[in-house]
Amino acid sequence: MHVFPLSAAPLPRWILPSSILPLLSLLCCIALAADSPAPEMNVDSHSRSEVKKMSLEQLFQQPPAEYRMLQIIHPFPDDPEGNPYREFVAPYREKHPDHSPSAWLADFLKDYGYGGVVANVSFADYLLSEKAWEVFLQGLRDCRERGLLVWLYDEKGYPSGKAGGLTLQQHPEFECLGLLCSRSEGQGAIHHSFPQGERYVGDPLRVAAAPLKDGKPDLSRSIDLPDSTWRGAAEVTWQAPDSNAWVVMSFHVKRMYEGTHIVTNLSDPLPYIDIMNRDAVARFIELTHQAYHNRCGKDLWSCIDAIFTDEPSLMVGYLRDDPGLLPALPWSQDFEKAFASMNGYDLSSKLPGLYFEGGEESAYARLDFWRLVSKLVEENYYGQIQDWCQEHGIASSGHALLEEGLYYHVLFEGNLYQKLRRMDIPGIDILSSDPEELAHSNQLPVPKFVSSVTHALGKKKCQSETSSHVQRTGNKPCSFEQRLGTINWMFTLGLNTVTSYYWPGEFSDSERRLFNDHIGRLAALLSEGQHVADRAVYYPVHSMWASITPTAATAWQPTLGERARKVDRNFSLASQDLLARQLDYDFVDDQAILEAEIKEGMLALHGEAFSCLVLPEAWVIPLAVFEKVQRFVEAGGALVVIGNLPELADQSKDTIRVREITQNLRQSPRVAICPEVNTLSDTVAKMSQVDLLLDSPCREMFYHHCRYQGKDIYFISNNGPAEVQRNVTFSCSGKVEKWHPSTGMIEPLTASGDEKATLQLDFKPFEGYFVVFSKG
Repeated sequence: MHVFPLSAAPLPRWILPSSILPLLSLLCCIALAADSPAPEMNVDSHSRSEVKKMSLEQLFQQPPAEYRMLQIIHPFPDDPEGNPYREFVAPYREKHPDHSPSAWLADFLKDYGYGGVVANVSFADYLLSEKAWEVFLQGLRDCRERGLLVWLYDEKGYPSGKAGGLTLQQHPEFECLGLLCSRSEGQGAIHHSFPQGERYVGDPLRVAAAPLKDGKPDLSRSIDLPDSTWRGAAEVTWQAPDSNAWVVMSFHVKRMYEGTHIVTNLSDPLPYIDIMNRDAVARFIELTHQAYHNRCGKDLWSCIDAIFTDEPSLMVGYLRDDPGLLPALPWSQDFEKAFASMNGYDLSSKLPGLYFEGGEESAYARLDFWRLVSKLVEENYYGQIQDWCQEHGIASSGHALLEEGLYYHVLFEGNLYQKLRRMDIPGIDILSSDPEELAHSNQLPVPKFVSSVTHALGKKKCQSETSSHVQRTGNKPCSFEQRLGTINWMFTLGLNTVTSYYWPGEFSDSERRLFNDHIGRLAALLSEGQHVADRAVYYPVHSMWASITPTAATAWQPTLGERARKVDRNFSLASQDLLARQLDYDFVDDQAILEAEIKEGMLALHGEAFSCLVLPEAWVIPLAVFEKVQRFVEAGGALVVIGNLPELADQSKDTIRVREITQNLRQSPRVAICPEVNTLSDTVAKMSQVDLLLDSPCREMFYHHCRYQGKDIYFISNNGPAEVQRNVTFSCSGKVEKWHPSTGMIEPLTASGDEKATLQLDFKPFEGYFVVFSKG
């Protein structure tokens, strides 16, 4: 998300540092810096071969640039007086007045421990100004000379895809589309007016009627209105066949704009592209990615590590309640043709079932619909960008819109897990720096989600665009310790790279250096190792596909349909509940389960092994996946179900077999069914291996366990504002040390117990540190 100014003008007031940190917070920071000063470091960029040769202690003491925070700067500065960083670069300007403004900024970032930047050509005369390109290329040279990494940012503001309006400039046919449903209810002669406006495209796709039963359309008795009664017309009057209440429904294609993310983002309200349209995305890549490649040439292109895409989406979820909005579904040119080719039937006959409940028949239509949407987004947006990046030797990264719930995953992306699979460095954004609030949230723990995808791919790196945006815009206090605690929370959930929207002025000089060193040490220890968790939580996207009902209400409201709300709510609550009990896990999707090997009663995938699988409200599941789950249970694995076992396959021909497996699993002693989420953690703890056990509960404590260079590395954080003391029992033993990420200090610890070590651990508010076990 873009939260900084779009030009090199002085910062607006809402971006300036949040007044003055509370006195207590400032005194704590000064005391910490005085007691344990961060060692002076030479923050250099190392080759991967050099990094792999470094010992864990070396990485911890001197974390290379690749592990450190990347500052999102957008344009490199070129005007010494209008430079938004002028107060920070003043000493470098005074020392080297002949250097470029981007060199002053690079010196500042280097000296304060940043690893690099996320940058783009100036937003002014975007992609077209020769002077702006010269400034950008000079910025690359300045970063390269100082060993700073560079990621590209692929848009003028956000959401990505429009290339500052250039993508649609000569191709209006690339604009994003939605399929909207309009309805009129009545008895006898029902008059129905079609929605009008320049953004509507052609005649309705279908006009139908159905009787109302308990206030809802009875789709089993729906009737198509003859084309001749409405084709080319602005309205239709239809005579109901009986005296009962009926509803007339019409389905319209519209270029999406009003009420969507297009008009609510903080960047600009330009019309947006259809991310399912391969040609539209190819044009975007040509204007941005290819332009950067052409301008950089072979020499400077070697400076680029990755490219960041920001919040692309389907634009059918409303974020503002504008008048006249209608329930919308994603649409694209040739969608009907692609649907028929993929599913073997005409979509128009099933349109009412996409908007209204119609039993199993509508569930299967929704599954077929969203399967195609997800496939097109994956292949044509994320996949096409990833393919281009890999062909040109860089990584694809970025993040999607509203990752905090399964409902959002479907509404804006179709299937977010599948999309993140098409990123070389999967990413998210974290806009709040209140770790206590994050610990107590009922939303999906997004860092855990994105790190799970990374593990399922066998990759190492995942990132978060991180800031205190919520606190800044809400005029809420945010201390240095809270920002540090937010970083700790993210890393306990598996993230290991920070792309930062923290403005440098949010920190004092000593805080800024400590913050970057702290992040570098966390990433150095947690980026390379193998994650350890005994549990996996299934991603029930098919259940949401089959349940989701389009609405004209904003996405901030609960989704329509009790079943959809239950799937969304319980998936998030289950995810948070397990973490609150220190029962770590990874999310797994269909592909992860199918790719996993069953070994000794475990699902083994890319070095991880899960003895317990949680199915949260998964009432729909593909047959091949459910058959694999059955074999897992038969081999000795544990299955914990929230709600009920699956009742439908994702295709009607497989449902009988799915129901047979459900009946068989009900008889297994290795299967436990939790009617509600509140019994989940106790059940999971009994049916899996507990890796870290507290002597008394603490919802604010989070941990991450990995193995690297023969060591068991636990990173543990306190997300609360109060001190915490607990006796903690670990599933391993040996020589044990405490590694302090803020200071680089390593000190021995004394543990009790033989095979399982117990330690008394004390945590200051928002503090996090490593407990490292070595053999011998």
